[in-house]
Amino acid sequence: MEYQPGVCNIGPTQQRRRLLLGVGSLALTAVYVAAVVALAWPHWALLVSVFPLYGAAMGALQYRERFCIGFAGMGVFDVGGGTNEIQNEQALAADRKKAVRLNAKAMAIGAAGTVVVFGAVTVLL
Repeated sequence: MEYQPGVCNIGPTQQRRRLLLGVGSLALTAVYVAAVVALAWPHWALLVSVFPLYGAAMGALQYRERFCIGFAGMGVFDVGGGTNEIQNEQALAADRKKAVRLNAKAMAIGAAGTVVVFGAVTVLL
């Protein structure tokens, strides 16, 4: 696997880390929603689930796309041989453009997931 500006900036090891971030965030969401329901907190407290849902979406998208938003912001990549600095300005710009798109997708997925969670809990209870 090799670095491709605006396409791929992480290898399999870094992908697994992003997948664990996504799975862990999704589990945190489930625990939080269960706590809100079990402790009879007000339903608006479910809106806080947007944060771990955003994290879950971020982890899943970075895993699927083989692209780390944080690495793009720092101007580095790691496709398996350790972290390397991006020297080419066009490559850096391509990475940052993709990072903005992925972040927007993760925010939209997190918001949509929150609407689903809020609606489901409200209807079921």
